[in-house]
Formats: sequence, structure tokens, C-alpha cells
Amino acid sequence: MHAEVFQLAACAWRCWYCFVPFPLLAGDERKGRWASAAELVDLYAAVEDRPPILDLSGGSPDLAPEWVAWTMDAVEARGIGKSTYLWSDDNLSSDHLLRPDGSTLLRRMERYGAGYGKVCCLKGFDAESFSFNTQAEPDGFERQLRILVGYSRTDLDLYLYVTLTSPRTTGDDGRVRELVARLADIRSDLPRRTVPLLVTEFSAMRSRIDAVRRDAMENQWRLVEAWTDAVSSLEGGPE
Repeated sequence: MHAEVFQLAACAWRCWYCFVPFPLLAGDERKGRWASAAELVDLYAAVEDRPPILDLSGGSPDLAPEWVAWTMDAVEARGIGKSTYLWSDDNLSSDHLLRPDGSTLLRRMERYGAGYGKVCCLKGFDAESFSFNTQAEPDGFERQLRILVGYSRTDLDLYLYVTLTSPRTTGDDGRVRELVARLADIRSDLPRRTVPLLVTEFSAMRSRIDAVRRDAMENQWRLVEAWTDAVSSLEGGPE
């Protein structure tokens, strides 16, 4: 996939497998710079052999949802909307768009149409795996799902990642299947719009890996199989 990626340098969580060094997630002005959405789109538009995908990543872009809407405005003002697929990541840590004061931004994103996709990341398959992955309180998992329910009721084009990294525990494959069923209850197409995110070793996170996390990386393969089987068993079978 050929894409240009811009990153918001802030995040509420510290996922041990994150590809971003933790010092770059603290909103530290010394490790980034302020730029308007229009300036970033100008940089993107000037790239030779410009990628067809513009990805707004992080950090956590959902902490500043106006960035996405302003980027839409800038892309259209530049006249490159038809040749650009705009993609924004969302780790479901913030419900700003679903609050009354976020409704104008949400409507703007919905109006953008098929040229935009919101990609949400579930940081585990249950409360325990969520906390293991994010170092945050376990109840954040249910909050993620509540925010996802809100998005599922909009006209946004939604896709998901899920990280199936967790130390091996009794019944963990069953809890993975339960999550697939919960997603299908939220909206029938969500399981097939969800990709298990491969967590593998690379430079930025290598120093964070201990024996427990290495076991979780091995265990993910078994849980991916459970996920795939659960999705395949949904009504209609595999596509």
C-alpha cells in the first residue's frame, strides 16, 4: 500500500507494541511542530508520484477530530479529492465526535462520502487483554465498544483493527469468539470489516518486550485462528 502518513504527536495510552517511541506520544512541542491541515495537505500535494492514500495517524487523531475535518476542507480546496483516499486512525479513546459539541464535525465527515474511511483499533479482545496492551484501566475496553456503537450509527465508512495479544489463559479463544459475536450484534458487517493486527518485533518496541509479552506475541497466532473461525462461522460463511 502506497500512502503518505501524518502523525498527531499525542496519545492517551502506551501500548507496548506501538511503532511510535513513547517520547513522541506526549504532545511535546520539542519533538514535533505545529502545522495547519492546509500546510500538511500542501506538502502531500507536492510529493512527486503522490500516493493515492493520505493517512492521518498518531498518536491518537481522535483527540483532535477537527484535524480530520480541516484536512477534508484542505483536500477539496486543493482540488485533489477525487484522486485522494483520506484515511484516519482512531483508537476509540475519545468520544469527542459523539458529543453534542462535536456534531458539526461529525456531519462534515459523513458528508465527505466514499473518499474517507475511519479505521478504529480495538486494543484487545476483553478487559484484561486491553489493560495488558495499553497499560490503562480494564474498563477502557467497554468504553471502546461504547464509542464504536456510536460510530456504527453514523454514515461513516468504518473499518477496524483488533490486537489479539495476550498471555495464554484458559478460555481466551472463547473470549475472542465472544468479541466477534458482540461486533456482529453492533452491526452485522463489522466482523468482516475487522483485521487482526499483526504484532511483530521491530526497533521502536524491542526494548519493551519481556518474557510475558513475547509469549503474547506467540499466542496471537492461536487467537487469530480462533478469530478467523468465528468470522467464518457467521451466517453466510466466508466471503
